[in-house]
Amino acid sequence: MHPTKQEFHQFLQRIDVEKHFNSLFSAIPSVTEPYIICQHCGNIVNLKEAKISGYNSEHSLRHIHCSGCGRIIKWSPGDRNIVDLIEGICGIILGGALAYLLYPHLNFYGLQAGFFTSIYGLLKVLIS
Repeated sequence: MHPTKQEFHQFLQRIDVEKHFNSLFSAIPSVTEPYIICQHCGNIVNLKEAKISGYNSEHSLRHIHCSGCGRIIKWSPGDRNIVDLIEGICGIILGGALAYLLYPHLNFYGLQAGFFTSIYGLLKVLIS
């Protein structure tokens, strides 16, 4: 006869689970390790060893396929590129400076130049 949930819970409280099952816990990947579980087939994929597919078009088309079923399990893997982040922030600042400097000379066109430059910088920050 199987124990009830209450009996099992009391049993776990009486023993030190980590002490007795330390080898089992060390075999289970922790949250900090880069693993992904496929939602379709349940296969566990190590992100460090996985092959990145697609091409780098502002980091938007890179993805990782599941080794079990072949479906895409993660889009745009990898860390944020710090260079693109800095370029985006500089673009936002440059857009504000363009709008301030060109408005007296080009009126509306100076504002447009500054606005679109800062929008480009914002999008670069969001994409990176």
